[in-house]
Amino acid sequence: MRANLLLMHYARTPLDCPECEADRLTSMADARIAICVAAGAAIEDIDPATGYDHSRRGYERVRASWVDLIRQHGASEFHEVRDIEEVRGYWAEKRPKFVEDDDWLTEAFEAHKEFIASLGRPCRRTSCIIHFPAPTL
Repeated sequence: MRANLLLMHYARTPLDCPECEADRLTSMADARIAICVAAGAAIEDIDPATGYDHSRRGYERVRASWVDLIRQHGASEFHEVRDIEEVRGYWAEKRPKFVEDDDWLTEAFEAHKEFIASLGRPCRRTSCIIHFPAPTL
């Protein structure tokens, strides 16, 4: 966890040298690779250009995070839906077999409905398209 915080701090630190940006990005990718390896990712599942974990475990973790976010907060077509489609598209590009027939939004929407029902009160997010769908014309 500490390594992730240090990497985030490094990523936010502005450089006075625009020519150094490529070196900084390479260093960040190398740091991500080290973090992924330390976390147990196989080296063949790590993208060498970015340092991101493209393993099945990485996919499941990202997917679960998005489903849980929508479960708790609902979904707006301008934020969560657009963002989840972008992230899912990224995974479809990197690991198409993982996303094949795997509908994140349907699961997330059902999870949100169940969560709100368990609270015993209505959804309070007026931009939630699950509970407040846009009227059809």
